[in-house]
This record gives sequence, C-alpha cells and structure tokens, in this order.
Amino acid sequence: MKQLLVKKYNELTVSGICDAVNISRRTFYLHYRDIDDVFNTLFDEINQPLYEGFDQVLKEYQDKDPDPQMISEIFQLINDTIERYTPYLTRIAAEPSYSAVQLRHIRLMKSMISSYLDQIHMSSDTRRIYLDYYVSGILELYFQWYSHETDLTLDEIREFALAVMKSDMKYFLPGYQIHPAKEYRK
Repeated sequence: MKQLLVKKYNELTVSGICDAVNISRRTFYLHYRDIDDVFNTLFDEINQPLYEGFDQVLKEYQDKDPDPQMISEIFQLINDTIERYTPYLTRIAAEPSYSAVQLRHIRLMKSMISSYLDQIHMSSDTRRIYLDYYVSGILELYFQWYSHETDLTLDEIREFALAVMKSDMKYFLPGYQIHPAKEYRK
C-alpha cells in the first residue's frame, strides 16, 4: 500500500515491493503470482469488513422490500470503509493509472446491490440499467470527495444518496412495472 501511495501503477515493480517490505523476490513469489495478485489481495483485505457488514445487513432485511434504513446502513458501511482507507482510496480515485482498480471498486458496489435485488427476486434488465445509472452517480460523488472537488461530507453524500433512493424507491418494489419509454415521454 505504501508503494501504491507514491507510485503510478506502471512504476510498481516486484523488486520495489520486496525492497519496501524487506523480503526476497523468492518469498514474494511464494505468496503472489504478480503485482495484480497483490492488488487483488489488498482489495479483498480492505473490503472484507464491507463484505461482512453487507452480508449482515442482507440477513437482517432478508425477504423484505427495499427499505431506506437498509440502504442507509449499506451507505454507512461504505462510508466506514472510506474513512478507514482514505489515503488508499483517494489515490485510486485521483491517479488515472489506477483506473482498473477504480472500476473494480465500482463493480463491487454494483454487485453488492445487485445481489440484494436478486435475493428478493427483483432483477430485470431495466432495473439493472437503473442500478448502473444510480450507483455510477453516487460513486462519482465519492470520487469527487476523494479529489476534493466537492465540499460535501461523507455523511452528506450518504444523505443525498438516500434522498435519491427514497424518491425512486418505486423502481425497486416488487410488482412495479418499469416502462422506460413511457417514463421518458412524461
């Protein structure tokens, strides 16, 4: 993580990582295949509390319709992760060479919310499009926070995301029919 904070992705080397933690290349290769494998491990370690918290929220709200309190708890988990790893996540958001890692974080958020929708039998192509649109917008707010392009606090971002979700909750309710063409014409 220290190397990531000071170097661009293409500047990272196995030798540099080994030197930074005072291990041999041989020891490195006993644990990792390559630098991407290190990133995958780091990604999983950073997000482990988020995975566990999300699983707990899913169990608590199992078989219930989407609920603003549940969404609030999910965003609080995200905020807690962000606060715990601000330097790492800021670097990922601000440095273009880490765009692949950025995309992985975005996919994780979409996947977590998608898995909830699937669990309550609410998956559809239209809902997925809506989810992609919604999550991308909220994640953009977080990226703006990392790069100091907004004065919003993490709590204000969470509250904004909740307000948007509450106003559009109908899209996630069982039985609600989504007709994008009709919605657009209104």
